[in-house]
Amino acid sequence: MRDLLKAILFSFYYINVARKNYLPVLLYLVLTQSIIMYVHNIFVVLLFFMGFLVASSPIIINVSRAIINDDAISNEFLSYIDKTYAKLYIKKLFYLLLVIVITYLAHILILSPFLPTNDVPRLTMSLYILLMYMIYIYTRIMFVLPAAAININLHLKDSFNATKGYSVKIYFLYITIIIPYLILSLLISKYAVASEYSVVFVIISIALQIFFTILSSSLLGYIYKGLVKNKKIIKS
Repeated sequence: MRDLLKAILFSFYYINVARKNYLPVLLYLVLTQSIIMYVHNIFVVLLFFMGFLVASSPIIINVSRAIINDDAISNEFLSYIDKTYAKLYIKKLFYLLLVIVITYLAHILILSPFLPTNDVPRLTMSLYILLMYMIYIYTRIMFVLPAAAININLHLKDSFNATKGYSVKIYFLYITIIIPYLILSLLISKYAVASEYSVVFVIISIALQIFFTILSSSLLGYIYKGLVKNKKIIKS
């Protein structure tokens, strides 16, 4: 829990000192959310989500380097654009995303004969259980991202092996922040549809998304730093 507390404190500090670093992402979210409100298309939503992953990468790199390498926090959004580690981070980001999507679809395909397709509540519960399992898998291999942020080409297998013995702790730390975020996001979406103040709810949703991005990156950075300290991962 110490890592979580440090991540929360760092996130509030980062928001205060690195405004230029996350303001472009704020503008991106305002623009895309405004379009999504009028264009209800799943492919558009997925495209904007992919764009967000790229747009938010300077924040995550900035946070990771500040925590792991004790670098000064950059207040310039494009300060990493030509850096080798930024290119490595983007490469690892999409590779990790591809692996997670393929693994999730493979599990659904394998388990499809056993899923209660005629019972919607049971099917929904089964998919939620599968999602929680996939989050566990993600917490075992996600350390390729902070590694890439400090220019280390960590492989998925290396991340998986490094978390051995710490996996349950890391998993519960991660879901401690992701479950409240998902619940709040769902509640905001629910009330935004029925409210005449939908714009206000959209603004709250955007602020929440940015804060979660910073918080999750901070937590990941502190856990990674702990793995380095325990010699589970080589720092350089």
